[in-house]
Amino acid sequence: MDIKKRRHMLCLTAAALLLMTVGSMTSFLFPLHTGVDQNCFLTVAREWLSGRLPYRDLFEQKGPLLYLLHIPAAAFPQARFLGVYLVQAAAWVLLLSGMERLAGILRPAYEMRTRFAAAAWSALVIVTARCYSRGDNAEEFCLVPVIFSLCDLMQTVKAEQPEFSRRMLLRNGIFAGLVLWIKFSMLGFFIGWCLVIGVLLWRERGFLTALRAGLWFLAGMVLTALPWVIYFGLHHALHDLIDVYFISNATLYPRRITLLDRFLDFFRSDLYKNPVMVPLILFGAWYCTRGTRLRERSAVWVTMILLYVFVFIGGVRYRYYLLILGAFVPFGIIALCDLLRKSVFSRHQSAWRAVRLCIYPLLLVLTGNCLYFIGRPRSYYPQEQFAEYMEPGAVLLNYGFLDGGFFLVSGTEPPDSRYFCKVNIYREQLPEMYEEQERIIDECSADYAVIRKEKAERWADKYSYAPFYENYEMIAEAEEPHDEYCYALYRRKQSG
Repeated sequence: MDIKKRRHMLCLTAAALLLMTVGSMTSFLFPLHTGVDQNCFLTVAREWLSGRLPYRDLFEQKGPLLYLLHIPAAAFPQARFLGVYLVQAAAWVLLLSGMERLAGILRPAYEMRTRFAAAAWSALVIVTARCYSRGDNAEEFCLVPVIFSLCDLMQTVKAEQPEFSRRMLLRNGIFAGLVLWIKFSMLGFFIGWCLVIGVLLWRERGFLTALRAGLWFLAGMVLTALPWVIYFGLHHALHDLIDVYFISNATLYPRRITLLDRFLDFFRSDLYKNPVMVPLILFGAWYCTRGTRLRERSAVWVTMILLYVFVFIGGVRYRYYLLILGAFVPFGIIALCDLLRKSVFSRHQSAWRAVRLCIYPLLLVLTGNCLYFIGRPRSYYPQEQFAEYMEPGAVLLNYGFLDGGFFLVSGTEPPDSRYFCKVNIYREQLPEMYEEQERIIDECSADYAVIRKEKAERWADKYSYAPFYENYEMIAEAEEPHDEYCYALYRRKQSG
């Protein structure tokens, strides 16, 4: 590797570390991550290392590859999320390089410096968007295969004589497989990818050629499935993997939202709450495809629309779901680059470059999701407060809500139960989960229990199971003002 490439790799790494240090709560600036999903991922990875198998022994519904990515952190629980921070930084180096490549495909005349700037500013928009949700989401890791697959797609449709090599098709099948084993609801992008490539191949080389291409793509997906099928098959847990990860995700979440509401949610939720990222994506997609051939316009709009539709088709909506659309942010940044190069800024390149170097970290800090938590002492967090009351190695029941990080901070262990916390499924869809947590309370199997409510709620209304108050006594309460949650720690009553 020559000096120029080394310097460039250093810039990518520095940008990734800066983004993750300030933009993600997994970094060393924060004593813990307050997100419940993120703590679930880490708890499952930690328990996996100790011999408990995901899905069979632990009911959590993300893909096994996501838990595998958390193993570096789970192996060193005393370092908390530091291992995840390093994995994220590595993923962002790849993501930045992918966005650079996309900029080069869309604008071949761009110099390397401009491509890097386009990637860096795209990353800033993604990390500071509300949907980034303080980092370490499944969508964040899926951005990497999606951006590289998008690069292959755009390179193919922009070529005068498109190449459809087996290697390219197999590679993109692998990209799709990686997403499949992290969070399969984001496969809408690859459905669109196959439609665009398939129609293009069919028109130019016939149906059989398109069919063979599809088989090569499918072969790539099969390659990513084999390790998991073999691993869970050897542990007699393949049925559990399919039941929990695929079937329960597809069938157990309630669908009580109308088609009209799903349409309106784009404006009242996605657009309103992500006022920079979403308009930038839409403007960039229009700008970069205007006046282009139909296949180029289709490559962008078909994949983007199908990605969005398949993420939200079920009617369930959480803030981080939109993050996967971040793969299309470079289109908007490239559009802005084109416009700025024609403006007054182009006549003052050196001064403008110096201003950007100052503005970039400032914007990252001031518009990021983590600003409120920067500088907060450990004693601010309920997890740290409650850890003072619990002995490491004691059994803690995370009762009635997702993993709040209390296991990690206190060094306590989850109960010997598949339901170490409550996922977002109603009782009528999964009564076993509620009954199992109640069994732990009845049998006093946990030394401690932690509960959570929103500030406007009453404890007695949310937790009405009478044996809980008969068998456990409150020993501490705490609030987390930013997310507006109240927590209470209960200890098992002494018999006699």
